[in-house]
Amino acid sequence: MKSTLRSRARRALFLSMGPQAAPNPRAPRCSLRAIIAAVPALTLALVGCTDGGTAPTGISSFEVVVTKVDGATPPPLDKPLPANIGTTDESWEFTVQAVDAYGEPVDFDGFARVEVQPGSVSGVLADGAVGRNILVKDGKASGTVLVTAMYGPSRLWIEDDGFTPVDASKPPACADGKDNDQDGRIDYPADPGCAFANDDTEDGGTSATGVSKPVHYALPRIADVQGTGTATPYPYQGIQANTDDPQHVIVTRVSSDGFYVTDISGPAGGSNSLFAFNFNTPAGMRVCDRLTYLSGTMSEFFGFTEMNFPSYNVSFIKEGEGECEVPEPTVIDGKTLADVILMETLESSLVRIQDYKIADFFGPGAAVNNHFDAEHSSCDLNGDGQVDFANAKESSCSDACTKNPKCSEWTNYSARGNYVVYKGSSVYQVNTGTVTGFDPPSHKGEEIPAFTGTAREFSGGKRNWTIETRCPDDLCLAGQPCAEDFPNKLPSSKVACVRLRTTDDPDEGTN
Repeated sequence: MKSTLRSRARRALFLSMGPQAAPNPRAPRCSLRAIIAAVPALTLALVGCTDGGTAPTGISSFEVVVTKVDGATPPPLDKPLPANIGTTDESWEFTVQAVDAYGEPVDFDGFARVEVQPGSVSGVLADGAVGRNILVKDGKASGTVLVTAMYGPSRLWIEDDGFTPVDASKPPACADGKDNDQDGRIDYPADPGCAFANDDTEDGGTSATGVSKPVHYALPRIADVQGTGTATPYPYQGIQANTDDPQHVIVTRVSSDGFYVTDISGPAGGSNSLFAFNFNTPAGMRVCDRLTYLSGTMSEFFGFTEMNFPSYNVSFIKEGEGECEVPEPTVIDGKTLADVILMETLESSLVRIQDYKIADFFGPGAAVNNHFDAEHSSCDLNGDGQVDFANAKESSCSDACTKNPKCSEWTNYSARGNYVVYKGSSVYQVNTGTVTGFDPPSHKGEEIPAFTGTAREFSGGKRNWTIETRCPDDLCLAGQPCAEDFPNKLPSSKVACVRLRTTDDPDEGTN
């Protein structure tokens, strides 16, 4: 095995020892085989090691010290810096010293990889630095690393992965078509000793690794996790969101595939809501609960920011003991929909549209020759149950329907429950599948006083936003009490779709 396995094992050992751990220079050393065998069982701290044999020599690890953060002393645990959301670089000044197995300084000449966890390195400023690699001479190095997207306890990693920058006058050893180290593998990425294609050695290096003490940042708020742009700044990262005071994270919707939350203490105009994809209805959660812990892996699902595989803890009020804190929905219109940034700030939050009509052309019949009427709005012209956009006629039909505010393509409704409502040229897509007994096609052309629900984005197609109702309380129809003194009699978010636990709830233990 070369550098990859050794590196992973050594990193796992560092992490298992905790944030303040440091090697004991006089402790007996564990063999790599013992470490690797112990990692799957999560028993690194319990591995038995014996001292014996020849004393190790040469470099074993690096001592890494972050001396300045943006020109100041690194922040203490009780005064963390705000989470970095990936829009700015911060500078960390640092020093590196190569040490042997006993923690004594040792000579080492070569390049070492610079990383930050969690976070990303934008560049390294130091004599001889190449990309994200620092040149260590006589066992020492110092410089400044530009880092971004840090949160929580963040650490600087230094590792000898055997990378040697190529001299431009010749092809690099890892891209010259030769097996330079005679291990039966040629060049990057086949040869594990090649860190990159421009690596001028197929030697995997010593895999000596060092990690600094933590630089303290706050955990990211919901608004930080969502980010200021169109995507999360922490893609594919495991995130623990900040749910401590003054943050106040409230469950606004429990759905069949997850849950929606809003930080009601989040920044004004911020993206303060988030969807957590749970694969099914989350156990022990109701609308109005407060989350005291929330973590998961961030991703973008066709433009929709999600937290996947969430873990959470809830606290709750009981009926008669307090008031629900679900925020009132934001009333939006056609101008809101046209503002891309504003819509992004409302992603996963409660919104409401008022006095929109259900599409007039909304029926299961095939729209032959792009002719739409009350009973013909399906662009599935060959009857296979879907619109094939590689089929010129079906694609043309779909485009024509999308351009017509009064048209709701039938297959979109039959397959997903989504349909179109409009007010003049303003068009929204809605889904009222949670409203039992409501049949949208039978109300085609009718003006609906109010649709309330969570805003969900889908980047495919031309109608990217869907308002999904949470329960029957979110749909106000003409003739109902909510429409008699509209909008004054619309149900408040303190009661709409809220089912508080009772003091004698027999399922309290599982809720």
